[in-house]
Amino acid sequence: MRAVAIAEDRRLVAIEREPEPPACGQVLLDVAFCGICGSDLHFRDVPELFPVGTVPGHELSGRVSALGEGVEGWRIGDRVAVLPFAQCGECERCRAGEEQVCSQAIARGIGLGTGRAGGYAEQVTVDDRMLFALPESVDDRAAALVEPLAVAVRAVALGGVDPGEPVLVLGGGAIGLLTALVLAERGHRRVTLASRNPARGALARSLGLPAVALADVEEHLDHYACVFECAGTPAAARLAVQAVRALGTVMLVGISLAPLDLAAPPIVIKEVTIRGVLAYRRSEFAAAIALLAEGRVPAEQIITATVALEAAEAAFQALSAPGNAHLKIVLAP
Repeated sequence: MRAVAIAEDRRLVAIEREPEPPACGQVLLDVAFCGICGSDLHFRDVPELFPVGTVPGHELSGRVSALGEGVEGWRIGDRVAVLPFAQCGECERCRAGEEQVCSQAIARGIGLGTGRAGGYAEQVTVDDRMLFALPESVDDRAAALVEPLAVAVRAVALGGVDPGEPVLVLGGGAIGLLTALVLAERGHRRVTLASRNPARGALARSLGLPAVALADVEEHLDHYACVFECAGTPAAARLAVQAVRALGTVMLVGISLAPLDLAAPPIVIKEVTIRGVLAYRRSEFAAAIALLAEGRVPAEQIITATVALEAAEAAFQALSAPGNAHLKIVLAP
């Protein structure tokens, strides 16, 4: 089958590889679409996270192609979205309903670098626990948004801010825009999205979201009850601490691989709460599917391009270019 992997020079190259036959409790999927995540862009340059030969891709939809022994409740041809973290369901955290921090979830997950091969391929083998059925109202392409939308659902839930309070989302990429859309859908009336990318700011405004430049945020420091830092940069994290008001919360949703270098005094003096979020509960993944099924998230406007597997490297270059107008690019095997 065709797939895309990390080469020695860190570029994405098309390869041929044999799909892994599904073992007990696993299924083989024909991949329909797989989104390119911001973490894929960052991690591909870090060999410790994406070793040579890694097949990335964790935002995917597909159809069941083969069933391993012991799999029940699924049939060949079923349309599914995939929860890529391999939450074991058996450890103390999972049993307590905190499966989003299962210690095995990343190491045994798919497309996450250190685990198993992901969705930048024609086929992928996943655990049956990773499968979520797709309703007819969610097409395969839109379903590639379920995973990043689940991150936004989790982030908003953890933010715990009253809908009437001022809220700031830093970063106009896919996660930032989805977080702002979930906030609006949950009844938050004072949401501001700040982006340094004018094209993405314009897209946010076209979706009814108040979008401003970063310079406008600097005029409203110590103002927001909660700041969702979705850019994943040290500068954005520092601005978040400045922008949040006393007793407020900073949600670190974007992942920075560089040290954040946050000054302690404003955090301590304002008694700021800083929380991180990466994964989500199974119920939040299901909630993301429901948001798409009910038409509350405009998938067609968020997915700005669909390209073939062989164009993955070009798509990475486009998404990494300063000021690019793309939001979410999905691969179509």
